[in-house]
Amino acid sequence: MSGIKLPPEGIFVGSGVYPTDTDTLMCTMLGHYAWQCQYFGPMDMIDKIIEDNQGNVAQVWGYARGFSPRLIAEWFYALDEIGVKIPAPDWENCKNLIQSEYADVFEQYKDRFGAGLERFVREAKKRGLYTTFLYTSGETPWVRKMAETGGDHYLGYDFGERYNIGLNDAKEILAEAGELTLGALARRLMRKVREHVDERHEAGWGYVMATSANFSLDYEVLGGAEIPVVEDFAFPSLNLASGYSRGLYRQHNLPMWGSHLAHEHYAWQANSDSHRWDMLRASLYMKYMAGSKMIINESGNWFVEHTLAPDSPKLNVPQSARDEFGIMGWGEIKKVLAEDPARFKPYLEEARPYFADLDYNSPICRKYRQIISDFWDYVKANGTPEGQPEATVALVKGNCDLTSSRYNHNYALCGLYDIACKNPAWFQGTPERGWKLAREVFFPEVPVLGDYVNIHMSGTPYGQTDVISFAEDRVDAQFLAKQYKALIFTGWNTSSEKQYQILKDYVAAGGTLVISVPQLAKNETRSLDVSVDELVNGGDWTELCGVKVKGRGGHIYWATVPQGSDALGVEFPRRFGVLGVPLGDIEIVDPEIEILAVDDEVANPVVLSHKFGKGKCILINTWTYPGALDQDEGPGSVMGSAGLYGVVCRAVANANRGHVWITDDKKVPGKECRYICYSYFPEAGKICLFNIDFENERSFWLHGFGLHERITLQPGEFRMMDAPKTM
Repeated sequence: MSGIKLPPEGIFVGSGVYPTDTDTLMCTMLGHYAWQCQYFGPMDMIDKIIEDNQGNVAQVWGYARGFSPRLIAEWFYALDEIGVKIPAPDWENCKNLIQSEYADVFEQYKDRFGAGLERFVREAKKRGLYTTFLYTSGETPWVRKMAETGGDHYLGYDFGERYNIGLNDAKEILAEAGELTLGALARRLMRKVREHVDERHEAGWGYVMATSANFSLDYEVLGGAEIPVVEDFAFPSLNLASGYSRGLYRQHNLPMWGSHLAHEHYAWQANSDSHRWDMLRASLYMKYMAGSKMIINESGNWFVEHTLAPDSPKLNVPQSARDEFGIMGWGEIKKVLAEDPARFKPYLEEARPYFADLDYNSPICRKYRQIISDFWDYVKANGTPEGQPEATVALVKGNCDLTSSRYNHNYALCGLYDIACKNPAWFQGTPERGWKLAREVFFPEVPVLGDYVNIHMSGTPYGQTDVISFAEDRVDAQFLAKQYKALIFTGWNTSSEKQYQILKDYVAAGGTLVISVPQLAKNETRSLDVSVDELVNGGDWTELCGVKVKGRGGHIYWATVPQGSDALGVEFPRRFGVLGVPLGDIEIVDPEIEILAVDDEVANPVVLSHKFGKGKCILINTWTYPGALDQDEGPGSVMGSAGLYGVVCRAVANANRGHVWITDDKKVPGKECRYICYSYFPEAGKICLFNIDFENERSFWLHGFGLHERITLQPGEFRMMDAPKTM
């Protein structure tokens, strides 16, 4: 594979393309009752992408939304190319409805499975379009021909949501080893991914992409996936997802990273609410300015698929087929259709009058196409900033961190509820809550959707922030030191002697590290009561942290800062608590260590800063993960503080700014900056600014290169500007 060659526009923009049949009942589930209401052939879809200005790439899905032999023959076998004509579905006579009616034809031409995919690549390339596939299969000769024919216009294959860590995995590990560990689960996931990726590479599918909303994308990359394409909106925080993808891209020198926008399903707002469409438009620009070089809109522009909105037109369709057949999925419906298709006719007749609100010409689909078209016009007129935006601070996703993309104390890790009910440590807890606090600081989800809860949109008050992974400790200290001024450990981490050396090398080279006591433990069993023996180096962190850990200390109630200190941006008597957490019982070895926070009774050190080499390590001296420091109720507490951990994060971010930054008052980011996304592209010399508030203008100071400028952005305004050497 020779690498991804970007198009003239500098970015791939497109949509999912689905083989669909008209007049097809697909599902009778309570919340997902679904009729497919139109058919477009492969060439029709290529034409519509161009005619409707929907970008330069098609993501072709391998899951057919329909059963007819015509659909399968044209999209996957291209039988019409060799003169084999299969008629359209005939509901009047209940013929040509399912593939089994032409079983002998498909058997005769089984070696052509994949010819339809090759044709799509070939014809799309003729029209200047690029192609990628999701959930597809095909005979190897066609796959190899497809890649050869497509050349630079064929981008690769995406295995989507194929992999996770399940209960059967956990039970097998328990049976084999007698103990369930995070590391064993992670290795099982990597092995499954590797087997599939190797098979796809051998068959000639080219680059393998991974699209899902899970937070285990780092292990999928270690398993061989080469292009992360997070399922945004299903993965709630757009900016966190970008930072995660961008961090993996940089860390593993990947060909590209992208975004798969599942807005139609996960926007959740009414179609009549203007903010639903503001959010779609904003997501396109937020991914563009975050450095994504592929943006795929999952659905919505060709037919209405969603039901997760209070006014979805699919909810108006009569659902009496459920009374007849019960709750059925695709497989069950296909079986009943094969046995007695006439049973479906009366329900089809009552559904057809509603198809106009669901099909290509419906108001919702036209709205999707218009927003995508407007964005594509902007890209064609303005290009795409080369390279990636500057990120000087990175959040660390620790080794064996198998949490989900959003903190929820009701969630069991990896969905292992049977395990968690017996051992509650397998529910999300204080380790995972650290991610919630980090989002509050670096990706604050401010109220911008009227009365609706916002879990997607955030400003970037401290700039674009990457997420890098210490999964299996496959990260290079030299890369870290060159790329990031500061690393902040956030959630679970299973440490190791190797990792400890990496961290030492990073700090010695000039980096700033933020880490807590349990994040330097070698534990991978989910036990939150670690012993000194489990700490790396036996708790002797003289070099990295300037202390020796002797054991678990006493609990404290309030934390504060030492009198006369403003190193964390707050002053005594500001208090944080009531915490109720145990400290580490430590021996301070470095006489010049700086105490940043203490308990408010006898001044035991809670946060310490130790210089090592050219850098420093900030140790959070609690016997709990940083997520336990979220309590901020009492004297001086403020909304959205993210507790003591948040104060530490903000202080580190302010001290490690990039070439461009924003503030409310020429000093630090405040309330206004929480509504502003910004990025600086050093390679392109471009600054991007976006106001995620759709109702109010926002004003702030833009700083860089020794100068500053007052900027006001109108509601929802995106602006790209040159970054002169002196602003």
